[in-house]
Amino acid sequence: MAFDPTFARDVVLPLAQAAYTVMDGTPATLPPGYSQTALIKANEVVLAAMANPHPAVRAMTADTNIFGLIGHNPTDRIAFVSFRGTADLEEWVANIDAIPDAYGPISGFGQVHSGFQDVYQLVRANIAANLAAATAGCDQILITGHSLGAALAVLAAPDVARNMPPNTIEPRLVSFAGPRVGLSDFVASFNAAIESCFRVVNFLDLVPYLPPTPYQHVGAQINVDSGGQIQVGWRHSLAAYQKGLSALISSQS
Repeated sequence: MAFDPTFARDVVLPLAQAAYTVMDGTPATLPPGYSQTALIKANEVVLAAMANPHPAVRAMTADTNIFGLIGHNPTDRIAFVSFRGTADLEEWVANIDAIPDAYGPISGFGQVHSGFQDVYQLVRANIAANLAAATAGCDQILITGHSLGAALAVLAAPDVARNMPPNTIEPRLVSFAGPRVGLSDFVASFNAAIESCFRVVNFLDLVPYLPPTPYQHVGAQINVDSGGQIQVGWRHSLAAYQKGLSALISSQS
């Protein structure tokens, strides 16, 4: 499936933005036809069992246990899973290094960033419990996220495909401003399992270049340029990504 910048800007990006909106219990504003079926919530028991949580875990759980939302568009038969990033970009980026660990959901699938995987383990059971209701009547699953949420989207996609009902739909992934998630073995396994994966990267956004080698990206990179100030917070923001996608659409018309 080819990348559609208009769909990414008008549908997927608002879904990624909604994952932040629901952090404090505010109802999500979703694209026409889309509705929320569940919130993605961290498992407090799993969190309490982590003896020395990675800074990414602390940053994600600092203010809320809500990590995003699940929902669907019954007319277009699309279910979606959308992950937020952190409110404190500086904390987890400054401590982004981590020893790789085996991808837990699928044996032999490769090595991933252990801190990102710790974050995903907080919400894995919640997604599994709520995905079937969202996918009822759907024949597509769209997974998205921004920043650290984009890393969670990458970790979720093979798990959803292999382990979570309905187990008959290969997810597609469109993410924004995501960091590198795994080593070469994970990347090879992911790309073989998930055919449609697009990572939107804004010019001068530093986060997609982290963590450093040997971590690598999955899928296909879509480059955009938001213009505006050369400042980390702006270049990494969803508002900048929206402008970048608009510029890409204009250049193709």
